[in-house]
Amino acid sequence: MGVLTRTSVRRTLLAPHMLNIYLLIIITAIGAMLRLYKLGYTSLGNDEVASILGIRFYKLGYPSPGNDDISSLVAAKPGSYRIPHPPLSFVILWLFIETLGTNEFTVRLPSCLFGIATIPLVHFFGKQLFGEKEGLLASFIISFSPWYIKWSQEARMYTELTFFTILALYFFYQASYKERVTSYVLSAIFTTLAFYTHYSGVLILGIIVFWLISKNFFDNKRGSINYKHLVIFFGAVFALWLPLFFITISQTISFKIGENRLTWGVPIDAYFIRLFGSDIGLVLSAFSIFGALYLILSRDNAGYLLTIYALIPLVTFAVLTFRMSVDTRYVIFTLPAYTLLTAHLSIEIFNKIRKSEIEKSFLSILSKNLDKNKVLAFGFLFGIALSVNNLVTLYYYYGYNDRADWKSACAYVKSMMNPEDLIASTGDKVVYYYLGKIDFNLSIELFEPGVFDEIKNSHERVWLLIRGRMKAIDPDNEFKNWIASHCEIMMEASGITVYLFTPQNK
Repeated sequence: MGVLTRTSVRRTLLAPHMLNIYLLIIITAIGAMLRLYKLGYTSLGNDEVASILGIRFYKLGYPSPGNDDISSLVAAKPGSYRIPHPPLSFVILWLFIETLGTNEFTVRLPSCLFGIATIPLVHFFGKQLFGEKEGLLASFIISFSPWYIKWSQEARMYTELTFFTILALYFFYQASYKERVTSYVLSAIFTTLAFYTHYSGVLILGIIVFWLISKNFFDNKRGSINYKHLVIFFGAVFALWLPLFFITISQTISFKIGENRLTWGVPIDAYFIRLFGSDIGLVLSAFSIFGALYLILSRDNAGYLLTIYALIPLVTFAVLTFRMSVDTRYVIFTLPAYTLLTAHLSIEIFNKIRKSEIEKSFLSILSKNLDKNKVLAFGFLFGIALSVNNLVTLYYYYGYNDRADWKSACAYVKSMMNPEDLIASTGDKVVYYYLGKIDFNLSIELFEPGVFDEIKNSHERVWLLIRGRMKAIDPDNEFKNWIASHCEIMMEASGITVYLFTPQNK
């Protein structure tokens, strides 16, 4: 009997369908190693410390009892920080810090784990939309995505947002064809969790609405929409969002879109160049465009969902660049759409090659008409370079990490400064965090109005910790030239220059 049991287990483990499971485990394990590697190696950034501040902002208590760094940070400028984000990511971070303590590794661990969990989730989403192969390939692509690895190693909420967005769309797509009330409810729950993580989560509703509109015109699978169930979905979303309603209104009023000074972020031209040129990458961007075009020409409903999933946030934040500070990271939760479009096109190309039909596709390049074969041929040419491009980018990411070394810069300043000295920096929160003291006059942040004149007229020494360019706050290089003439370079850390201004140098 025991022999039969071992034999049956062996047959199960060696069954052909198990190969996909093993591949997914391997892909996820590799993705986990890439995200855990050097997770706590570099110092925290200003936005990451803002994530820690969010714990206090939502009155969850100090991240850990007796943590002088955090206590000093909150006490140094009480009420001076504002967190324009919903609470869920800060609650998750608080749970990790309370359990594991406060350091670079533990603060980034939630983002890392959600980034790892996204890998198999992309597979299951792709399997539902297209098939097993497409899901595996998409999970492989996002596993090696330098952009997603980067944000899996940042203590921010973007991997959590991506995770919940995929689940929301997964269950809604499932509900629209299988008409399961539970799937609609689950989609509503994960849509709400996405919104509780980042306000970009509201765009999920836009994606769903536009997809439903397209579904009335193009639906190869002939699934019907039950409007009663849709009422359940939108009603559940509305009910679940009510607890956050007043927080959202108060944060929106305090933020005042249109009056916000554009002290960071990118203009619309740089927005598209950075997003497609470096973040998503030229190859993956071009490949996904061909994939979307191929699916549209095939009148594939899943293709419409992915195309809308990519386009709605892209266009929304492109428009917002004219009214507020916007960065490409705001659309990182759409990366699974690009990987799935690429994966589907790649599998189609492979099938053409296997059936010896790729020659027909390449010959179609010479024709004037746009058809699926031509799209496949161009997609194949772009797809050859995809893996090489990612490997080169990852090499430079790990070998030449450009994160600012605030920790070393602050340690140097802390050892050299006097109690009456002032500090001005382009990262006020992270400076408070790493100095860990409140008995200095830590009162100047370079993005605040009138700071330049305050520094120039100071009767005390001023330490300037500056990261990169200050084009947004010093477009004419007036302050940069003044620094060169009146300040002494004391230290250069990775990405940070420490200057010292003394009154006699006026």
